[in-house]
Amino acid sequence: MKLTEDKFPILSCVENNILSDKLHDFLDRQVPDKKEQKEMLSSFPFFVNKRLQINYISKSIHEKLLDTSNFIKAKDLLKGSPATVGLLLLPETIYPDFTNVPDYVDADPIDYPINAILYSWLNMDDHDKISNEYTLSDLKKRISEGETPPQGANWNNLIEQLESGEEEWGNNIDRELLIMPIYNDGTTQATKQYELQSNDEIYGWEYSEQEGRSWYGKIHDYVMSFILFYNYTDTETKIIHGIDSGEQRRVKLNGEKFINSSKNDIEIIDSSYFTKIIRTGEFGVSGHFRVQRHGIENREAKIIFIDGYKKSGYTRNAKIEKK
Repeated sequence: MKLTEDKFPILSCVENNILSDKLHDFLDRQVPDKKEQKEMLSSFPFFVNKRLQINYISKSIHEKLLDTSNFIKAKDLLKGSPATVGLLLLPETIYPDFTNVPDYVDADPIDYPINAILYSWLNMDDHDKISNEYTLSDLKKRISEGETPPQGANWNNLIEQLESGEEEWGNNIDRELLIMPIYNDGTTQATKQYELQSNDEIYGWEYSEQEGRSWYGKIHDYVMSFILFYNYTDTETKIIHGIDSGEQRRVKLNGEKFINSSKNDIEIIDSSYFTKIIRTGEFGVSGHFRVQRHGIENREAKIIFIDGYKKSGYTRNAKIEKK
């Protein structure tokens, strides 16, 4: 498979794994009206000019990530997982689950396809800082352009609060996920930024209206499952480098050849990542992931893959024969 800008146009916005302002072109194609773009633009600072971890996910792993039950038991590991800003390239198109979106919205998931996902996985304080910096910059720009504040708004007071910068940020280690769904050469964001955010505590919850999970809960779960898989399975990193790097651009995994024709380093996520496959004696268990505790007093954890197989039957004497 060739990983090219034709197959994943989002790669045209990235060079040396840094996302550029070209991402704005994606938004222009989705929402030409500049006024309607404002809410969506507030998400851009989480990604633009940031170094991205780029991963292509093979179909075999993709199917496991879609099944939240593979990783939900490891959700407590999310809190301490490494902060990351990344881009996932998917092997097929997926769709959000809108079954719990209010009927009056009239949203059809078919209209919001996704084959790539930008994600920012930082602690809540870091996300707040980025958001505040954007709000301050945008507010000053609007004032300089002669825009007047809405009735009752005190922009000068708000600017003073944002500029003070002396606010005591806590040391909140809880991770928060913010996503931007991509399809081909445009974004497919259906909602305000609120619905694009999800914290680690609600990973695996029902896709209810609470915390916006009626919109993108399925997609959040997919990314969080990837974060658990990437950080807590025994892995062997397979990186194919960009066309200008002078380094290896090809790799073969499980009989499939990959070549990187972009200007970025891309990691291939495939089943060959597993350096340890454990066979258990459980009866009729299909292949799945499991959390395994280890270390002193079992304080550490990793996720292992249990290869499915069927155990031979056994014979147990009837209790009456023991009398």
